[in-house]
Amino acid sequence: MSPRMNVLITAGATREPIDAVRFLSNGSTGATGAALADALVAAGHAVTLLRGEMTVAPRAAVEGEIFSSAADLRARLQRQLAAGKFDAVIMTAAVADYRPREVTSEKISSDAAELTLSLVRNEKILPQLKPFSPRPLQVVGFKLTVGADDTAGRQAVARQFADGGVDLVVHNDLDEIRAAAVHPFRLYSSAQGDPENISGAAGLAAALGRHWLAGRARAANQRKTG
Repeated sequence: MSPRMNVLITAGATREPIDAVRFLSNGSTGATGAALADALVAAGHAVTLLRGEMTVAPRAAVEGEIFSSAADLRARLQRQLAAGKFDAVIMTAAVADYRPREVTSEKISSDAAELTLSLVRNEKILPQLKPFSPRPLQVVGFKLTVGADDTAGRQAVARQFADGGVDLVVHNDLDEIRAAAVHPFRLYSSAQGDPENISGAAGLAAALGRHWLAGRARAANQRKTG
């Protein structure tokens, strides 16, 4: 039986505003994060869910907030983690890599034949999560690829580990998800090791519980020998 963890999950897409009514976003529904929230609650963990606007809600009754842009999500994560109550963060949210350089508070006219947007890079949130928390924090990152072979998938995972701030990385490939009856996951504990192949959110929740239990055991042993 895994120890009870206090887990913060992010799910769904960010929305980067263009004007008063338009935004840039992606196709993430938040379904994976909601399913993980349900599975972790069923396993006895406490869950708080930050989800994007108009995304899938979990069946379980969990505390939560709705976020909009990447900057808004970052601010909510910082505030939640600063309280020091969480043991782990699972970042399933599909955070936009770019945002419009300029945003108008009015509605841009639709009369022009062309509209050019200048985009700037959003800062990466994952490497900032551990410094946000005053207590040790386990961070689970997610990496989505499309049609990647094994080498390309591993390279994408290795880059996320190299960026820093993650203890585990879950790799998904959109083509594999669409072809499978049950959502497949690959769980990596390091950039060099082989992944654990998992089917379904309940299986992933169980695997994360095992890693958290092993991590607590290692920390306890270090305190005894330290």
